[in-house]
Amino acid sequence: MVPLLTIASGEWDGGEGHSWAPYEEQAAAYAANTAGHCCDQDPSQPTKVEVGSTDNMQIYVCPTSPEHPHTDLIQ
Repeated sequence: MVPLLTIASGEWDGGEGHSWAPYEEQAAAYAANTAGHCCDQDPSQPTKVEVGSTDNMQIYVCPTSPEHPHTDLIQ
């Protein structure tokens, strides 16, 4: 099985260190975490997709045959 797709609950860490926040978004992350989120918007989660309890879902496929069923993993 090889990874096909990862669906993350957040695009970056939400401001706890800004380790994965794009440079252009770091100011917004800092402002949101110090003043609270405006209008129920979280800068690190603009699509509001949440897998499980803020987990990631990975989908795997068989590289040999597309007829083989896919599998998934939630972490």
